[in-house]
Amino acid sequence: MDFAITIEDQTGSGYMTFDKSQNGNLLNNIFLSLVVRRGSWFQDPSFGSRLHLLARSKNTEQTAALAEEYCKEALQWLIDTGKATAVDVLSQRDRAQDPHRLKLLITVTKANGDQVVFTTFVEVI
Repeated sequence: MDFAITIEDQTGSGYMTFDKSQNGNLLNNIFLSLVVRRGSWFQDPSFGSRLHLLARSKNTEQTAALAEEYCKEALQWLIDTGKATAVDVLSQRDRAQDPHRLKLLITVTKANGDQVVFTTFVEVI
């Protein structure tokens, strides 16, 4: 049975529901790929992201660039398996409103041309 992960807009936190998943599980795949620490998944040590490494980083342009790189790295398997044809990541530093957070805007283009947009946040110092 497919389950849906619902993501809260303000916090970027996700929680499981027993509703039928939309977008062919791609949203679930994106969410799990980003929140699971790379190397911690017992079946595939290359699954997950390294975004957790940025938790003690300062909110700089270099940190924003690393966050984009880590997202692309975590989602590369979607392209490799044919679930997606492209992954675009844009980071935004909003130092005026919340100086301790990077906003990541992720657009994944599915094999049929449809796009799935996903937004998440990375806490920094």
